[in-house]
Amino acid sequence: MTKITLYFKNLLASLVMFSSLLIGAQDGTYEIREVIPARPTCELPLGEYVGQISIPRAPETAARMDSNNDPCANFVVNYNGFTPEAQAAFQYAVDIWAFSIESSVPINVSATFTSLGQGVLGSAGPATLLTSSVAGTIPNTFYPAALWEKLEGEDRSPFGGTNDINANFNNTTNWYYGTDANPPAGQIDFVTVVLHELGHGLGFTDGWATVTPSFPDDIGSIREPNNNIPAIYAHFIENGSGTDILSLADPSAALGAELTGNDLYCNSPTAIQQLNQGGTLPKLYAPTAWSGGSSISHWDNATFPIGDINSLMRSSVSAGVANHNPGFITLGFFQDMGWGICPGALSVEDFAVSNVAVSPNPFVDEITVTLNKAYSDSFELNLIDINGRLIMSQKSDASNGRLTLSNLSDLDDSLYFVKITNSTTGNNITKKVIKN
Repeated sequence: MTKITLYFKNLLASLVMFSSLLIGAQDGTYEIREVIPARPTCELPLGEYVGQISIPRAPETAARMDSNNDPCANFVVNYNGFTPEAQAAFQYAVDIWAFSIESSVPINVSATFTSLGQGVLGSAGPATLLTSSVAGTIPNTFYPAALWEKLEGEDRSPFGGTNDINANFNNTTNWYYGTDANPPAGQIDFVTVVLHELGHGLGFTDGWATVTPSFPDDIGSIREPNNNIPAIYAHFIENGSGTDILSLADPSAALGAELTGNDLYCNSPTAIQQLNQGGTLPKLYAPTAWSGGSSISHWDNATFPIGDINSLMRSSVSAGVANHNPGFITLGFFQDMGWGICPGALSVEDFAVSNVAVSPNPFVDEITVTLNKAYSDSFELNLIDINGRLIMSQKSDASNGRLTLSNLSDLDDSLYFVKITNSTTGNNITKKVIKN
């Protein structure tokens, strides 16, 4: 395979852009576009003090970590300016993520203590984002480096070791470096902040969302401006009326109004399932005043208040508060973006994910759902596209634990989700499938 790499530097845009062109499309090679953001996804502020609150590790994660089991992912961290106790706390946070997500490719992190300005605890984001054409990915979509490598099954650098995540932490903050999730009232739990920032580096990132002041209406944009391509995260955002955020003109006043309308939601099927077994969509943080580094790239503060098990990725961290759990809805969202999830890390009722198989995957014309416990209950099967639109719905009784969706050959080649709902209990499971 021949590879030619082209380098461009755009002085007008707020990023440096690299484009890698793979020659020979007829033999299965393809073009990869790569961009390096000039700013981190998140600049995490200190929140108001609300008292001492502790959310420990998820029991399944704690059990695997404490039993010295092999992690589901391997993080390699380059520490800059860390004391031994800070490094130990950072590694503890890394291990929580390593026992939550799956990847066969090492995830390389650059972690630095530095001055970040008053009230800023940390900042982080993907070191770079890239497009992919492997099965199951969305064309013309940027994926954070660590996720891209997981999907591609290889390091993007032929020599390995290239940073996937850049994370910075304020060297003037009064940190608590303990790992017991019990910080004193006047200290900031370092493990919580590291978990939060790594979450952004792994994919909880809007990409290039911004709102620019203008008259008579502010102008919003969400795609990378040079390539007009969104990040994978943006494919899962819709407003309260069900309008896909990517269906709006970009840039436009209409998009600006949505980004500051306090009415944006994540339509990730697995995240929805994890929140409430398939009802209300998880709400995103979209305040009426645009806040760069916070807006869109966090869960809504009011919906997920401090103390909620899913509150790690809200927009601030307060003194005396610890959250050592990535949260079921965040992990569900990560799964739908393409991450593998460690067995047991997601909450499942009624029937276990491991007991439900969908085949063939990729599919051409038909999907068979096999319930290994040989359920004979009635089920509803919903086929949902990447934008959250219902493509097909079918109700049927399981026959010897099997359900079938047929006549699918006319569907576009893409990523889909099969939502399997027990009509009696209402409990459900969502599986990702590929039409190819």
